[in-house]
Amino acid sequence: MRVNCPNCESKAIITSRENQSADVADLYCSCTNTKECGATFVTTIAFKHYLNPPRKDTAQMAASLIKRLSKNQQLQLLNS
Repeated sequence: MRVNCPNCESKAIITSRENQSADVADLYCSCTNTKECGATFVTTIAFKHYLNPPRKDTAQMAASLIKRLSKNQQLQLLNS
């Protein structure tokens, strides 16, 4: 992951991280352009949503749907 300085747009280094919750964290950063900027700042990173769900979740969802089918429908699904 790359973080840029909000002041000069130079590359910044993440010096530490503080989790606010399971999906949100504050990143403490330092600008690498020390001659002209040298800013230190905090930026927040957050999980938004999946583009493709994890395989485990997909398998659990499929198993749950199959369990709702009748035994006959389950057999038909396996034989197709």
